[in-house]
Amino acid sequence: MSTPVVARDDTLSGPHIALVIIGGTIGMAVFLVSAQIGGALGLQRATLAFIFGCLILGVMGSMTSYVGARTRRTTYQLCEEAFGGLGAKLVNSVIAVSLIGWFAVISNTLGSLSEFVFSQLYGWQISPSIYIVFSSAAILVVTLSGFKGIDKVALWMTPAMLLLVVYAAVGSVDQVPAWDRPLADAAPLSFADAISAVVGSYIAGVIIQPDYSRYARNRTHAVGAAFIALGVIFPIVMFLAAIPGSALNQIDLRGLLLAMGVGLPAFALLFLGAWSSNVLCLYSSSLSLATVVDRLSYGKVVVVIALLGTLLAMVNAQSYLVNFLVLLGITIPPIGAIYLVQALLLEPLGVGSESDDGADHSVSGTQWRAMAAWLGAALFGFLVQNDYLRITGVSAIDAILVSAFLFLLLNRGRVRQRRGVTEFTAP
Repeated sequence: MSTPVVARDDTLSGPHIALVIIGGTIGMAVFLVSAQIGGALGLQRATLAFIFGCLILGVMGSMTSYVGARTRRTTYQLCEEAFGGLGAKLVNSVIAVSLIGWFAVISNTLGSLSEFVFSQLYGWQISPSIYIVFSSAAILVVTLSGFKGIDKVALWMTPAMLLLVVYAAVGSVDQVPAWDRPLADAAPLSFADAISAVVGSYIAGVIIQPDYSRYARNRTHAVGAAFIALGVIFPIVMFLAAIPGSALNQIDLRGLLLAMGVGLPAFALLFLGAWSSNVLCLYSSSLSLATVVDRLSYGKVVVVIALLGTLLAMVNAQSYLVNFLVLLGITIPPIGAIYLVQALLLEPLGVGSESDDGADHSVSGTQWRAMAAWLGAALFGFLVQNDYLRITGVSAIDAILVSAFLFLLLNRGRVRQRRGVTEFTAP
């Protein structure tokens, strides 16, 4: 499937792009991660973890957004130039599987919470599957309209979610027992692991950022939107989301809803967050998979993925997917580092050119250098995750650093050639 070029009339301002990104961050994951970190470290140290972790996301998100706005290419197209045609299909299959898995996990959690809340409030005995089907259908309708439809929904949904986050925090802030004291029954968590959890909560979103930033009016709008959304707004959202859990001594979503009186505003916050996250999951997984199964149109791929994700949610497949999704969380970050190196340092050689080592760098096949860097970095990230090796101690960041280093090392001939071309053409 060929991706249409973004027309000038279809571009959006930085604030519009930022609203879409912020809407994607205010999902169920942010409440779970924020509550757990706040409970384990205490709100004071947790705030520092939120700031450092989101700063990392903001910097890398700015870089991937810059590339998306400069090239007007999707994540798949950028991966195709780095990994080759066949390699990009493999890479995008991994991205799509990860996003479909998260779609199923979020949908199942949303259905379970909906059944829990409405049975508590009104005594309704409705199967969670019914809630899953109806929410997935609404998500499907929005996603079929493409990015423009997602943008329109974000214009009203994201401010509403931000207001509800503030509402929940303000309503419980006076009940926080101590800002510097962890919760008694919270699982222990190191400061480095807390930063890793913050980064991991949205690193996949950072990697697929070009799918949205290619619609930005210019590079400044794209970079500014990503950094403000991830580096400034996201840590504030995480801090506010951590307050109710710390105040009410709850890190479980059901327990938190009960402690807050199972109010509709609290449920609406979780519902809108899950709904917004799943729209972006469905959109980006469809873009990725449509390039792998290129005989199907974008619309048909969206429908197929929505049906698959809904079925997985209804059969509680997340109980088997969680460990696999954790593994994907290690393998996906290096992809972004590799296509960034390709786009920022190697791309000027031109698609289909040959380096001074005589290797063909066209996108028709599989670029073994990119594949080797990816696999090597994923292995390193796995070892960091299991405390065998470490650079920063954050597995996602260590995998990113290693992948960039390996890809540059394996392509050092192309870097030298580009330097030579630059020197030759310099005025």
